[in-house]
Amino acid sequence: MQQRAAPKKRLGQHFLVSQFYAERIADSIEASSDETVVEIGPGRGAVSRYLKERFPSFHCVEIDSEVVAGLRETLGGGEWSLHVGNILDFDFEVLGSRFHAVGNLPYNMGARIIRKVLYQAPRVVSCTFMVQREVAERITAKPGTKRYGFPTVLCGFFGVSRILFHVPPGAFFPKPNVNSSVFRLRVNPAVERRLPSEQWDQFFGFVDRGFSMRRKMLVNVLGREGGKEYYRRCLEELSIPVTARPEALNVDEWVGLYRKVRQCPQG
Repeated sequence: MQQRAAPKKRLGQHFLVSQFYAERIADSIEASSDETVVEIGPGRGAVSRYLKERFPSFHCVEIDSEVVAGLRETLGGGEWSLHVGNILDFDFEVLGSRFHAVGNLPYNMGARIIRKVLYQAPRVVSCTFMVQREVAERITAKPGTKRYGFPTVLCGFFGVSRILFHVPPGAFFPKPNVNSSVFRLRVNPAVERRLPSEQWDQFFGFVDRGFSMRRKMLVNVLGREGGKEYYRRCLEELSIPVTARPEALNVDEWVGLYRKVRQCPQG
């Protein structure tokens, strides 16, 4: 029997220990048994054991080499695959043309992991992730609300998200100081029609810049180094109020504004 690896603070590890929530997460993945599923950060295998039952040839990506032996012992033999390394460096090509992603994401890396996975679109079909509850509420926020921001636009660009259920601190070891939530994002298979993938970095950089001073009107934020009149015209041509703040624009309006600025660059 392998000795269980201790959770590491530097990796943001809070191992899920509740079988009830582990099984519920596994059951929440909208995939058939013959589809490819990749679990990010399986840890001690709480969710993995249920994933193995549903998806016999699923994949795991784990950064902590110290939990690998225990994970192999927990899951035993079969067609499942374990990849040891950082998910941010993972080559998703090994998963084939379509896959579903699932994971209890570390709080200190969750945003970067979500972006990395979504950038695999349209090959990624869905994401079922557990994150800090506040993050999940930001991702699923509506335009015009206080929680609406860059994470909302990022995820909303790729598809539709909704919170499935909340998970209390007592379901983890060690107990975190915050509540967690599981959300699902169904990826739009035609996402590249919205913007081609080679423009995604530039687009999200534009959105991030727009939210850099969210209390100010967008025309003042984007035009703070000059060009306020230019951005005023862009907003007017898109029928967006010139007094709009960044949280007032829905995803389509952000895409439309980016396209307008790209087509008619200032100066």
